[in-house]
Amino acid sequence: MRPFIFLILTALITSCAQKPSLAYKFSDKEQSISCVDQNNKLLNEALHSFEEDIRNHNFTVSKTLNTAYAQFIFKGILGTAPYKSIVSEHSLKIRDELMKEGIILENGVKSNLNYEHPAVKCIINNIEDKDLKKTINGLLSSNSMDIKLFNSRLRNFGRQGQQNRNQAMYLALESYYQYIVGLSLDEEKPND
Repeated sequence: MRPFIFLILTALITSCAQKPSLAYKFSDKEQSISCVDQNNKLLNEALHSFEEDIRNHNFTVSKTLNTAYAQFIFKGILGTAPYKSIVSEHSLKIRDELMKEGIILENGVKSNLNYEHPAVKCIINNIEDKDLKKTINGLLSSNSMDIKLFNSRLRNFGRQGQQNRNQAMYLALESYYQYIVGLSLDEEKPND
């Protein structure tokens, strides 16, 4: 009996002593993404970090979230945003965690967003814009999903970003995190 108790205590001490792989810096902010049996803490952290990154980027002087969305969305959806100058070290750590969870893939076919993941399905099912949700689901069911098809539809999203949080989360995953797979902030060293 004693060896069994010793093993349990050792396992508990070891698991408690391990450092978490991500320090959450937005846990005091609104936690609006809520998907059953999913890592909601990570999803909410991803959303807030994305919004901080685009707000802090020099898209605009005003630094409001609405303006940041308006300035980011067009290039973000196309995958042509200046990601290396936008992304923070924290968002890269979140990207790594999203990849560990299987939400973001390393070598997706049309997108690195894993539309089969339960968290992604939940986010899409909770999108507030019923027409957009219907379109996304229709494209997914016909295996024709391409975020670029929504570019004109989502251009005015900036005004809705603070209210439509699942749609904002979907945009963060599809127009930001999936495009920073493989991105590093390390400076390239010149050849000697």
